Amino acid sequence: MKNPEIQQILNKAILLGNFENNSPEWHELRNTVGVISGSEIGAILGLSPFTSAVTLWAEKTGKIERDFVGNSAMRLGQLVEPAIRQLYQEQHADHVVQEVGTYAAASASWMHANPDAVCLDETGAGYILEIKHTALYWDAVPEHYKAQVFWYMYVFGLKKSIFAVVNAGRYKEYEVLWDDFEWEAILQRVKDFRQNVLDNVQPEWDGSESTFETARKLSPGIETRDEELGQLGIELMNAQTDFDAAETHLREMKSRTIGALNGAKSGTIDGQVVVTLSQRAGGVPYLTIKKGK
Repeated sequence: MKNPEIQQILNKAILLGNFENNSPEWHELRNTVGVISGSEIGAILGLSPFTSAVTLWAEKTGKIERDFVGNSAMRLGQLVEPAIRQLYQEQHADHVVQEVGTYAAASASWMHANPDAVCLDETGAGYILEIKHTALYWDAVPEHYKAQVFWYMYVFGLKKSIFAVVNAGRYKEYEVLWDDFEWEAILQRVKDFRQNVLDNVQPEWDGSESTFETARKLSPGIETRDEELGQLGIELMNAQTDFDAAETHLREMKSRTIGALNGAKSGTIDGQVVVTLSQRAGGVPYLTIKKGK
């Protein structure tokens, strides 16, 4: 049964429909020219580990086909989402948790939102609930997911989001609060990207794997001819030289670090773990370096 107070929140936006994720209708709506969905914000901002702004632009302008083929990890997430939602509800029995459909912002119909739930806390204040399942450990909410819930909060006029997450096998909750300054920065970047889509103007190249694969897909058939690269060619050759030198230096640092660990599982800087040493089935150890933020 729908809660009337939550319905008041939902009435601030425009209901587009209740579509099953990855259904043909769901995809058709997302593919409408000029539409931006919450799950795309991270890519637009250059924060997504999966998709770059260039790739998303190429998909939205029809230059490459959008890849909607899910993998086993995505399917597992879909299967466990109801269980995580149920666990969250049990942890917060005095909250109202309601699944919602796909909505558009009342002020801009191209801004679409499809959160996992809209909720009321024990005081009656509304908030967004997002449910995630990942094998990765979170120190905090990843920036691309944070940007996603900012989008949702704007569409529904809310000031708080909660992530209910099973990460690295453990259940945890994370809070994201509204920030006007951060939102303005997000919104401007998204508007610029959307205009690029409408004007068929490609965003700037970046160094992501996603953009590299998109460049390969966008490349026309190979012809027997030369193309003068000029300064670009010089920068490419310099980058390769720098990469080779950096790769050699990194191998040296790894060798020296393994020697310095002398069998210790972890290496620290000022008490903070920066590297770990592991081995499988008694084999030779391998070094894992924690990436800086």
